[in-house]
Amino acid sequence: MSDIDDVFAMLGFGRMQYFVLSACLLVQLWLTNEQLGFAVVVAGANCELELDDERISWLMATNFAAQMLTCLMWGELADRFGRRRIIMCAGLTSIMLSILSACMPEYWSFLVVRSLAGFFVSALVVALMTYLSEFTKVSLRPRVLNIMSYSLGLSIIYVATLAGVLLPLETDPVQGWRILLLCNQIPGLLGLGILLCLPESPKYFLSIGDQERALRVMERVCRMNKGKDATLNSLGVKSLTQPRLLNPSMTYGRCHDTKTLLVTYAKFMGIFSFIIFSLCGMILTSEVEERLSVCEHLDGYSPKRNPPKCRLSYEDMKDQLIQGFVVLGLFVVTSLLLICINRKVVILFYIGAATGGCLLLNFVTHPYVILASFLIVMDPPLCSIRLIATILIDLVPTRLRGKALALTSILSRCGVLVISLYMGYTLSRFCYVTFNLFILLFLVCGVLVHLLPSETKMKSLTQ
Repeated sequence: MSDIDDVFAMLGFGRMQYFVLSACLLVQLWLTNEQLGFAVVVAGANCELELDDERISWLMATNFAAQMLTCLMWGELADRFGRRRIIMCAGLTSIMLSILSACMPEYWSFLVVRSLAGFFVSALVVALMTYLSEFTKVSLRPRVLNIMSYSLGLSIIYVATLAGVLLPLETDPVQGWRILLLCNQIPGLLGLGILLCLPESPKYFLSIGDQERALRVMERVCRMNKGKDATLNSLGVKSLTQPRLLNPSMTYGRCHDTKTLLVTYAKFMGIFSFIIFSLCGMILTSEVEERLSVCEHLDGYSPKRNPPKCRLSYEDMKDQLIQGFVVLGLFVVTSLLLICINRKVVILFYIGAATGGCLLLNFVTHPYVILASFLIVMDPPLCSIRLIATILIDLVPTRLRGKALALTSILSRCGVLVISLYMGYTLSRFCYVTFNLFILLFLVCGVLVHLLPSETKMKSLTQ
């Protein structure tokens, strides 16, 4: 029997992987439009849907709650029925609901349809990275998954550019925000169109004991990468296997996999959970106009100063565009760093940079320096989270990856909610304490990342 990772190494990174990467990058671009870009849509819909702070909070909270409630279910389904099937079904349903939400005439129907879309969006959070990783040989996996993450920066640029063009327009009876919401679905439709022509993950087939279908998929990979005349037989591959498969002759209970994840991998899951909970919660935003430190600025802040605009201009999208280019640039830099140093060092470097950004927020006064400091606090952790997810994918067996990513996705959303509440109660009263507690959290995350196994140790753990 040939190990499937050895077969992927023989076949190389060829046409099949480029198609899979293109599909996943486009779907991830759409997914980021739906999650991060939705805030821009809400800002554009402010007047037509009569959105006040309370209504906006409910929009965000119900969408988050829908994702949190269904993450574990989608993780279980992705491990049981396959990654591609879940991505296709949930992705198409979510796009249809998003298109429907763009047609809703008032707030309450819009809220209901957006909440329903959130139920299906979480499936792609769980399955997308897993699907791409299982077509990539282990040594290239961090770099390939990082390239897929370029879509986060591209999405911010895409939404901000379109918003700058569409939201200022007088387009009655169809408002610009509705057109923007429809345009946000285009990358998803293109990505799912490519994915429709691609096969299911061969590692998934092996994990459920379907040797025949796994071989068929690998034959297709072989022909696409090596030419039409190439076959697995000609390379000496007659059957496939992978490490940590279940014994097919034994019967396992329905909760066996979840129990294995929470018991056998309890230490690693605890570390990943705390890191992702903390880093996701500390992705922050701010607007500063005066030459004051951020805390001095907040001392004089009044929410009545800036009434909501009914029509946003390109100028309002300037900070979004800057952040998009910074995020994209950071992921490009990450790709270069991964060529010469391992991902743990890159993660530690980014956590150190974010810690420095928090320190700067204590005393910098110039608006652009404050903006730069906030970007340093927000964006390196974003890159770190994506790299940490690649370590998690490497550490757990194929049959547990959906559930493992689902659990960390739930905790990432919990982190955002908890730290948002923490900031809401402390930022205006104990501003310096708020940012300096973040420094402590970053330092704890750095220690936990250091405790994760090295690349060499990981190879022995995954055999």
